[in-house]
Amino acid sequence: MLTFGGEHQVHGRIDLPPPGEVEACLDSLLLPAVRHQVRGILLVLYDSGPRFGMKLARRLAERVAECDIDLIGCLRVQDGRWFDPLGFHDVPEEGVAFDIDAHPILAQAVFDGRMVRRSRHELAGSVAPLPEAVAETEAALERAVSLKTYEVGRLIDDAVAGAVLSADQVASLLLALRDPQQRDAAWGGMSRDEARAHVRLWTDVVRRSPEDHLAHPAAVLAFAAWLSGDGALAWCALDRCFASERHHGLGVLVAQMLDGAVPPTAWDEVLLRPERPA
Repeated sequence: MLTFGGEHQVHGRIDLPPPGEVEACLDSLLLPAVRHQVRGILLVLYDSGPRFGMKLARRLAERVAECDIDLIGCLRVQDGRWFDPLGFHDVPEEGVAFDIDAHPILAQAVFDGRMVRRSRHELAGSVAPLPEAVAETEAALERAVSLKTYEVGRLIDDAVAGAVLSADQVASLLLALRDPQQRDAAWGGMSRDEARAHVRLWTDVVRRSPEDHLAHPAAVLAFAAWLSGDGALAWCALDRCFASERHHGLGVLVAQMLDGAVPPTAWDEVLLRPERPA
């Protein structure tokens, strides 16, 4: 779902539902659009099949009209071709072939150093555990008593600047995150300018974390991903967080922001807000 107009742009992606769960799926997409008072919506259905695609497109059109939002278009995409189930355009029955490999948006993403994933499965794999690295971290945690003590803020700053953490440093960071104050410091001062660098750092830490130390860094990664505008990665990080600790506080907060389509720009207002007197 791509939206236009309104104070904030709201773009959403959700798995196509089974027939009995269509309304809940539409609520997840449309309620944030209504909340942000968008004026127009473009919907794209991927690999939905012609029969279900037509049924879903018609229900989408009805719901958008009920919300008093203009439906700019509704496309169905399958096997490298796009179709127009609602007849917005004069499209042949066999659809229109397309190729995005040379698209300017894709080229810009590569230029910016952003990895473009072709599926959610591939994206989830980008935060999956690395068994050998996890074993090294576990060994470092076992010798935690003799570990060199690292100043966590400096450790994070160096990693954001590009330093590669050793297994001992990852272990120290995981132990520090068990302290609520240090955990809050890890994400509470994060800026949007540094968010992508934090995504790289916390992705590395998550992939090297044992399961019993995973929830905290996965939640921080989810926050950094949201702040960088990558909601899909944030959900993948939350999947790992909640698999380890179902009601993790920061994880629940990020999930609520994603469900509510809270824009990352809202964080700027939080950082600029003057501290309340004690």
